Amino acid sequence: MTQKLTEIRCADAPPPGGHYAQAVLHRDTLHVSGQLGVTKDTPDPDTVSIADQVAFALGNIEAIARVVGAAKEDVVRCTVYVTDVEHWGEVNRAYAAFFGTHRPARSIVPSGPLHFGALVEIEAVVAVG
Repeated sequence: MTQKLTEIRCADAPPPGGHYAQAVLHRDTLHVSGQLGVTKDTPDPDTVSIADQVAFALGNIEAIARVVGAAKEDVVRCTVYVTDVEHWGEVNRAYAAFFGTHRPARSIVPSGPLHFGALVEIEAVVAVG
């Protein structure tokens, strides 16, 4: 039996730049596509620090989660792609500042260059309901 997937769209986050959904809801789990450290109003990651890129990417994830009634405290897992492991300290501090006492499961993956010159991209899995 095939389970229905629901594409989730959020006007408060940058639109997809390719053939993918911002997020897909499957039952009670939201799978958020990788979010670059940009916003609708700041589309160029070269203009912001890596700490701001982390905050913007996580803010996009939070905005997308709100579409289905979830919050950042419902994030159960993040995968953080970073262009250089030397950014680890700044990324970790910005990530901790965003989540506070909430500690989702996480992987950090050194990735090499990212789209549009971004230094970080973050994808997430969010529990819904």
